[in-house]
Amino acid sequence: MNAIELEVHSRDVRKRNRSKALRSAGKVPGVVYGGSDNQLVEVDHKVFDRIIQSASSDTVLLDLKLGKDKRLALVQEVQHHPLSRKPLHIDFREVKPDQKVIVTLPTIPVGEPVGVKTSGGNLEHVLRYVKVKGTPTSLPEVIETDITDLDIGQTLLVRDMAVPEGVEVLADPSNAVFSVTRPRVIEETVSEEDEALAEGEGSGEGETSSEEVKDESSGGEGDKK
Repeated sequence: MNAIELEVHSRDVRKRNRSKALRSAGKVPGVVYGGSDNQLVEVDHKVFDRIIQSASSDTVLLDLKLGKDKRLALVQEVQHHPLSRKPLHIDFREVKPDQKVIVTLPTIPVGEPVGVKTSGGNLEHVLRYVKVKGTPTSLPEVIETDITDLDIGQTLLVRDMAVPEGVEVLADPSNAVFSVTRPRVIEETVSEEDEALAEGEGSGEGETSSEEVKDESSGGEGDKK
């Protein structure tokens, strides 16, 4: 996982309503923890939002630039406004390059299963996220898995996923990740009542009532007079 550089600045909490003023100025308050001491910081809202939007997953590794110092950190949590969804506060967790951390990564299918391509099966994405453990530099941004050989009735399990060296998958090895199921066939059922009604309508079309025959006969006699 490559670290993205993000410039942050120290912030002073002694001033009242400082966080509100920061947000009005396009900044987001945050804190960097996990090191020797917690560091209160502020970041540019647009720059941070652009990094998050371009990331492949919610797990983002950052190279925080604070003055002349740099600190490697993960985006641990982002608090958003319930309506506007703008970030209100950011928690950064400082990590060491050789420190193993636990993160949650998305599972991404690669290719089209043969059971879908040739037999019309349905691809089921059962496990969309998985917890993994590794150093920040060894962790991928997503877990990609080749599913082209999956046929109808086959399932790809956690143990079948290929992960980079040094990365440990923490999920149950027997859990399903992807599977290909048979196509669903919708059968049209007709009730006995509907069948009887249809037969009655069909037989009525070819019959002529006695009243109609009588009217036609009387009408013909009147013409002769």
